[in-house]
Amino acid sequence: MQVDKDSFSSGQIGSKIWLCEKLEQLFDKIDHIVIYGGWYGITSFLLKSRNNIKIEKIVSLDKDPNCEPVADMINEHWKWQNWAFKSFTLDCNKDFTYGRSADLIINTSTEHFESLDWFNNIPAGKVVALQGADMIHDDHVFEFNDLDSFVKIFPLTEYYYVGEKEFVYPSWSFKRFMVIGIK
Repeated sequence: MQVDKDSFSSGQIGSKIWLCEKLEQLFDKIDHIVIYGGWYGITSFLLKSRNNIKIEKIVSLDKDPNCEPVADMINEHWKWQNWAFKSFTLDCNKDFTYGRSADLIINTSTEHFESLDWFNNIPAGKVVALQGADMIHDDHVFEFNDLDSFVKIFPLTEYYYVGEKEFVYPSWSFKRFMVIGIK
């Protein structure tokens, strides 16, 4: 089983912890979370292991079939407990079934999605938490110059949180943008 080590990088983990912290300030209970572009299920692992929000079920979706077994392995502790976690191989731009039943849809990899179909097909009134970065990267399809451009691409009807976090390293830096609210 091969794993992209970048999934455990400082920026990846720091961004997901930031998401957890903001969600914990907003919610004490979320029954059903669906994560678009869930990769190896690190967001699920952090949310469940921090145990600051009562979460009944998390479904993680990624179109890369190599992600499903790794995410299930990382979240094995919750997978066997009445399926409190399960990863599926699925392209969120083409199949919207799982997201329709969610109480919260999370996408921390918005810059990787080839179209906005996934966002456009989220029903009005659904709570979402979205992150993107201004980092230049080979596999980033969307580039966000600043927080304002990120918010304009993903307009919500109500905002619970809007913010940015800067990651500064010795030889480079980037900014992460996040919105949480109602589509």
